[in-house]
Amino acid sequence: MSVFATLLPHGAALVPAGGLLPAGPAGAGPATVITTVAGAAPAGPALAAGIVDGAPPTETVLRLVLLTALAVVAGTGLVRVLSGPAGRAERVVAGVAALAAVSAAVAAVTWSGAGTSSWTLGLVAVTVAVPALLWTSRPVLAVVPAVAVTVLLVMQLAAGSPGSVPYLLDAGYAVAGALLAGAVVHLFATRTAGAPGAADVVDGEHGTGRPGRVRVLALVAGVAATVLAAARVAVSGPFALVDLPGTGYGRAAAVTLLAPAAVVALVVAETLVSRRAGPSARERVRAAAVRERGRGLAAVAAVAGIGAATLLAALPAPAPAAVPGQALLRGLDLGSGPLTLAVAPMRPGPNLVQLTGEDVEITGGEGAAAMPGHDGDAAPAGYVVRAGDREVPFVQRAGAPGGWALVDVPAGTGSITVSDGAVSRSVPVDVGDERTAPEGSAGADGPECLSAVLGRITAGGDPTVGTCPSETLDPADEQALRATVRSLAGSGVPGVALAADASPRSRAAAGAVRAEATAAGLRLSERAGADDALLVLSGWQGGATTLRDTTVAAVERPTALGGIYLAPWLLTGGVLAHTPGVLLPLDFGPQEEIPQRYVRSLSVVAPGSSPSVAGLRAWAAESGVRFDEPPALYGAAPVSVPMTSGDDDHHQPNTAAWFPGGAVVRIGGPLDTAPPAPTP
Repeated sequence: MSVFATLLPHGAALVPAGGLLPAGPAGAGPATVITTVAGAAPAGPALAAGIVDGAPPTETVLRLVLLTALAVVAGTGLVRVLSGPAGRAERVVAGVAALAAVSAAVAAVTWSGAGTSSWTLGLVAVTVAVPALLWTSRPVLAVVPAVAVTVLLVMQLAAGSPGSVPYLLDAGYAVAGALLAGAVVHLFATRTAGAPGAADVVDGEHGTGRPGRVRVLALVAGVAATVLAAARVAVSGPFALVDLPGTGYGRAAAVTLLAPAAVVALVVAETLVSRRAGPSARERVRAAAVRERGRGLAAVAAVAGIGAATLLAALPAPAPAAVPGQALLRGLDLGSGPLTLAVAPMRPGPNLVQLTGEDVEITGGEGAAAMPGHDGDAAPAGYVVRAGDREVPFVQRAGAPGGWALVDVPAGTGSITVSDGAVSRSVPVDVGDERTAPEGSAGADGPECLSAVLGRITAGGDPTVGTCPSETLDPADEQALRATVRSLAGSGVPGVALAADASPRSRAAAGAVRAEATAAGLRLSERAGADDALLVLSGWQGGATTLRDTTVAAVERPTALGGIYLAPWLLTGGVLAHTPGVLLPLDFGPQEEIPQRYVRSLSVVAPGSSPSVAGLRAWAAESGVRFDEPPALYGAAPVSVPMTSGDDDHHQPNTAAWFPGGAVVRIGGPLDTAPPAPTP
């Protein structure tokens, strides 16, 4: 939960616009947006960007200060049941913590621009009440507002849905952490005389405390916090050893586990030192000095543990463990900026690995996207992926963005290594031992197959690589293609040339088009004449190549003046970049709300990936969204004006759009989808 969910008025929250799961050191991260809770989709985890892994730095720091201070305030109040009156040093600590919490709350409200809410006033009131009551003659009353502060701490620190296992573990850690912080602060504020026969005495005018009971409380709370932190790591990760030191979440999780364990060890050690101290004054003074240092370190460790716990809900969670048969999607940083890595089908044998940058450009050449700092006509120079002793360079694939490598991953491989020649990063993988990769997942149609899986992942669905789109012809696509042929027949086009490939979908589509063209009396050919229409039915790679060759041929002689028509599945930037203008029969408008929701979600979850019809349909199926519109023709052509308003750089296309640097607009009414009349 965002810290601002409590501080801002009801219905508003500050949420980070996230991205990929981090794997490696710092890089650039996404921005922060203010949105309403009712209309906000869950933000994905952010790309690695410094110590906070792309989480909004201002919100993260305010959250850290506010919740850590609340834990100290709550602990100093709750511990009164066992410790008795508070000494002057303990009151000062509670007062400083309350001041820090109130300051962070005020800063959060001021920075967000929202007005002061009843939540904010209530938080300030109960926080200030704890140190105020510690100065009264009945400091035990501080327990009451301390309980309220603890409830607020639990509400803010716990992540996940209330009642879920992660939420309960976080809630338990919040309570244990607050008690631990209060106990060690009390022990640290308790001084010893260091003289023979001297007892622990509270530094204050209220007399003797009860450090023995508080010491037991510290041990119990420390053990509980350690167990809860270990369970949290087991449930929520990091699931790979490389993510423990390599991500902000992993480092924070490690601190939540090690800090309370260190407190327990220090408290046990100082207890043993006290018991083994000899009768001489020198030995008791030495033991007192050791005890003071141990308690000071314990106080620091306790505060560090609760501080790290406050970050877990704000930082992007590490990637799930690699699972055989499921596409792997991770963020990487090789020192030059954030990169997106995708691997499929995660089975022994050939695996397709995609590497893209956050700010890709669809350019000429083979139609791949340029990596940051590289020309569009060249593959990412120097980028290689290594599996075992085999090193494969990333190359371009026509019709698909980024760099691609076909890597043979043997069974039992635990990781692959991605390198730019200077910096290398190890990425955990698990391909299992079953060679059951779906047809087409690593071939020419592999990028489209991966795009469909990314669509499901974007909607929170199953990342398993199933049947690829190129293996079957979608009934909606067949209907759109048949309607397109009837439209061509009605427009007076003398003939239609088909460009297909050997995939099952392309063969089925070609059969449907031939049957419809024969019924309509249209001439069919393999090569487009001057006045013919060209209908492209191949996959992304073949489609991009056909468009490039047709564009070149049109410079020398009239070619396909009847228009170039693409199958619906070829609506993707890597294909459209190779033509000055095409037509597509679509049953949705790319600029409509539902397709744009998919585009926005994809840009968050997998920066650098291009939207596609396969990805949209997978996302829609997982999200429960349906398209009921009849197909209509849409024109796609490059334009020289920005496609999004508010773009600071009017010379850069929106790389997350359906056609970066171009427009896709409807040019007519619905196509005729009625069954064709019988052929005489």
